[in-house]
Amino acid sequence: MPQTILLLDDEPDNIVLMEQTLQRKMRDVSTISFVSPREALAWCAGNEPDLCLIDYRMPEMSGIEFMAQVRQNPRFYGIPIVMITGVAPEDVRPAALIGGATEFLSKPINPVEMVARCRNLLMLRQTLRDQRRQARRLGGEVSEAVRGIALREQEIIIGRLVRFSEARDEETGSHMRRMAFLSELIAREIGESREFCDMLLLAAPMHDIGKVGIPDRILLKPGSLDPVEWEIMKTHASIGFDVLKDSDSALLKMGAEIARSHHEKFDGQGYPQALCGESIPLVGRIVAVADVFDALVNERPYKPAWAPGDAFDFLRRERTKHFDPACVDALLKRISEVMDIENEFSEHQLPDDGSASRSSLREVSSR
Repeated sequence: MPQTILLLDDEPDNIVLMEQTLQRKMRDVSTISFVSPREALAWCAGNEPDLCLIDYRMPEMSGIEFMAQVRQNPRFYGIPIVMITGVAPEDVRPAALIGGATEFLSKPINPVEMVARCRNLLMLRQTLRDQRRQARRLGGEVSEAVRGIALREQEIIIGRLVRFSEARDEETGSHMRRMAFLSELIAREIGESREFCDMLLLAAPMHDIGKVGIPDRILLKPGSLDPVEWEIMKTHASIGFDVLKDSDSALLKMGAEIARSHHEKFDGQGYPQALCGESIPLVGRIVAVADVFDALVNERPYKPAWAPGDAFDFLRRERTKHFDPACVDALLKRISEVMDIENEFSEHQLPDDGSASRSSLREVSSR
């Protein structure tokens, strides 16, 4: 069945432009359009779209006020909402994210960007709906064999989500595998259960799934980001959480927690919630160490690879500041295994010497 996109803008010309673009470029979707927020709310009370594109500035109520009301409907918890705004992103973005926005489009709308974002979000929406539907179908008492099949299907879904994320980022599948195995290694060393470690191995690669909502001009920029671009980049943590949070799957719930918390810092200077210490979920503290270490010792478009010794020294310096000291210590106790993981999935030989570039620290920790 076609997926439905709700369009809400008080300017009829904007509605017509969006309708024509979507219907021309996305033949497998239908649109329902409104120029009145109140009429849109009335429709939403009895219907469920797959995606909403809503204008920020409207006379009856703002887009943020509309979101606040529609998000009260439990059916809308997992529906992506794109906020369309013509004002400076830094003026609207924080309030919109708090109000429930998944991501943003700026006016004048770029048709190519709009179609790409809609296609990305609809694909994720359909994948998660399929997973929830399967979980409900297999609810109740089922045999161990059927449980194994369900787990395998769940792993396939997660794999598709991760590959979808890879397609829009410079971070390769090799990075995903390395940081997942490093995360599992840390979890084992600090004494977590086998079940926890196995689940973390599958969930860790979803840490940056929210980057599907970041424009390519920022995500793939080879140089440093300016302050406005930094703020946009940082929203990927919240976007990833919103994409995954409503699943019935324990794996996807762990993925949501990782997506939102892996850029928090132990001293409270991270994002998006500025959590500190053990208020940061354990999975986020573990993945933070694994993700940053692997990013440091491998080349990125915005930085050269660090020598492993420099990366280990950085972890030591950042104990209690950026990183949970217990997680750092766990990784440092298993250096031989760490290097085995890095070498097994290496795309390029790691540097044997040379000093790290200090200017790349901010890039690594935020991206």
